[in-house]
Amino acid sequence: MTRAATESDPTKVSRTAEEQREYERNAVAEHYEHDPEIFGLVLDRRLGYATGMFEDPGEDLETAQARKYAWIAERLDIKPGDRVLDVGCGWGSNLLYLAEVTQGTLHGVTLSSQQRAYTLERARELGVGERTQVDQMHIEDLELAPGSLAAALFVGSVVHMHNREEVYSLVAQALRPGGRLLVSDCFFPVEVRGDRHSAATRYIFFEALGYCRLLSLSEELALIEQAGLDITHVEDLTSSYVLTLRRWIDNIRRNRARIEELSSGFATVLQTYMSIAELSFARRTALEYIVLATKADV
Repeated sequence: MTRAATESDPTKVSRTAEEQREYERNAVAEHYEHDPEIFGLVLDRRLGYATGMFEDPGEDLETAQARKYAWIAERLDIKPGDRVLDVGCGWGSNLLYLAEVTQGTLHGVTLSSQQRAYTLERARELGVGERTQVDQMHIEDLELAPGSLAAALFVGSVVHMHNREEVYSLVAQALRPGGRLLVSDCFFPVEVRGDRHSAATRYIFFEALGYCRLLSLSEELALIEQAGLDITHVEDLTSSYVLTLRRWIDNIRRNRARIEELSSGFATVLQTYMSIAELSFARRTALEYIVLATKADV
């Protein structure tokens, strides 16, 4: 029986916290344990697997993603020697960009061995290997000294983590006074629109991406605030995510033959879930936001 058939609601989990972490390690990592070349055929040149920031619908993917990388760097305001944690760092899109344009020390965590190996190799090629560390582990297993971080970011990753209260508490304690948190991810509207337990939704949450838990924006902000952080900025990127998904789908169509050579059937997985997602975000049955928070300087 598939995961989609055994779980209808991603927010209702009967596992213990330890069992849930183990489940996420296996289920979430599976999607990313493919040849990085595949994602290079679909995503932008830095392999950013999250929405870009479009100012014009006619812009290309590279422009929108470059704008977002720069926006994140500006808002995090990393100084020389600052320690930065990238949770769910993927193939290092933001982590390596920040390492290149700042003199900070970057630490990424990922559940994927492929992503870790790729990011470390790229860090060496870019000459930032000495300031870049990537560990293959679950964020809840990471030991962080209190006040040791200047910034932490979750870009397209917190949606894969069920125990958000624990995750935000862990990161908030590690942030120094004045430290910044950035979250860019998907949410449900408070008003229920459409069928959140449909076969299509379950396919994305449990088959294509392994595990997802979408909250409303207000619920997510409350968890961040309960961890002791102050919200400083919220921006709706839903329309940008629709355009990002359309660019990804176009790239899959264009490169389908090569993707199939590398992993038979995976092009169908990608195009199916992205097409469902594109329709959902276009109808605003799901939403995309970027959130900034800070730890009070007291």
